[in-house]
Amino acid sequence: VHLEAPRAQLRFAKDGTFNLAQLFRAPEQKSEPETPAAEGEIFPLQLDRFRLSAGQLRFIDKRPSEPIDLLYDELNLELHNLVTREDGAADATLAASGPSGGHIDWQGQLNLAPLRSSGSLTVDSVALADFWPYVRDAAPLALERGTLSASTRYELDLSEALQLRLLDLDATLAPLAIDDLQGNPLVRLERLEVAETKLDLADKRLQIGKVRSAGLETWVIREQDGALNWQRLFAEPTGTDSKTPAAQPSEPAWRIQLSEAQLADYRIHLTDRVPEQEVALELAPLKLTLRQFDSQAKTPFKVDLDTGIGRQGNLQATGELQLAPLSGRLDVRTRDLDLRVAQAYLAPFIRLELRSGMLSSDLQLTLDGAEPLAFSATGTAEITQLHTLDTLKDRDFVKWQRLRLEGIDYQHQPQRLAIETVDIDQPYARFIINPDLSTNVNELLVDQPGEPAAAAPAGPASAPLALHIGGIRLTDGSANFADFSLRPPFATAIQDLDGHIGTLD
Repeated sequence: VHLEAPRAQLRFAKDGTFNLAQLFRAPEQKSEPETPAAEGEIFPLQLDRFRLSAGQLRFIDKRPSEPIDLLYDELNLELHNLVTREDGAADATLAASGPSGGHIDWQGQLNLAPLRSSGSLTVDSVALADFWPYVRDAAPLALERGTLSASTRYELDLSEALQLRLLDLDATLAPLAIDDLQGNPLVRLERLEVAETKLDLADKRLQIGKVRSAGLETWVIREQDGALNWQRLFAEPTGTDSKTPAAQPSEPAWRIQLSEAQLADYRIHLTDRVPEQEVALELAPLKLTLRQFDSQAKTPFKVDLDTGIGRQGNLQATGELQLAPLSGRLDVRTRDLDLRVAQAYLAPFIRLELRSGMLSSDLQLTLDGAEPLAFSATGTAEITQLHTLDTLKDRDFVKWQRLRLEGIDYQHQPQRLAIETVDIDQPYARFIINPDLSTNVNELLVDQPGEPAAAAPAGPASAPLALHIGGIRLTDGSANFADFSLRPPFATAIQDLDGHIGTLD
């Protein structure tokens, strides 16, 4: 059989009516079910060769808010040795050009009784815009550009239930650009590659061999009401019924396994609009590697993170995390984190300008559970070049060249903080006692609106933080001290301050 230049159209109307379904008259419903007749074999058929050439298939779907109209042309299909016997399998090939320049190739074997198929499928340069109306009706996302290419071997069996396996799946998404419906950018991606992947639909199992991704740029914004822009995009529409659905029989969860993922050259723009002065921070370049991840396994997976923070800061984290139970150990290293980003969060509480300050640390974090949260941290930390300014009098308040904490040991459950030594180089402080015995520190504090008294807690109050400091060393310090409550008033400047304070507990 040779079919030349056939044209077909598949059309869904706005109300969901399917045009091909209108070709058949549905049987009338009968009040009493009839005893099914004994199932016989399918009509015996043997077709040595079927060829379809230069075909066209048009697909129209008017159900989405933006109708879809796709035309596949240059459709060529060949079947060899098509039979309806159980032991018969036809060799098949299919090639077609998509509506936006993409291409589809299929090679495989096809059994009709029962319906089974295996083979390989390749799609090349398929434009996501062709099918994006389905996505946009589910989430308010606007696609600027996006192209997908993929290839896989497959095994399909419909003899009893839907069974589908994908083997050696390779996919490439490049490039990708997504905005919200107001035109604000959300995601920009240069390239995403997935390789050596397997999927088993019946077993609900996805095994991802390798993931390579580069050039991702995304924007995360906390709005003035505290909601994240991404959270708002996927929030339930107002007026929807939020009643808890009836309990359904639990189904086994999907198991996702990942051998290795390498994400490179990422850029994350963080914006916080809750403070009166907007805070902006950039994480870039960000590099993340994950290895041996298993969503159901009770073994840890490896994490390696390296990212810039702001203009010159850096954060590195290496270690292992485990999901069930939640636990992990990470070595965290920070360098030159600019503390001035905290200015907007200090302003509502204290009239102080944080003019400079850098944070560096080497910590070992241990997570031992989430309910209740239990973690500990050990290591060292230091803050250098700290300079704060009293904005009422426009003069220095507290500053130092370096504050170094050695032997940090913090535990969250129960709360305990121990520090072996505190070294302060070139510290300075200004402390003034006013005639009414208030201090310059009191003047800097911003009065907070009264809060209603909270109800008494049902359980016992949490224990206060247990604090232990082995010793404090001061080197080359200075200060300005004044007491205007005395008669006569007293004021002095202190220079070359060196000393040691013993154990505080």
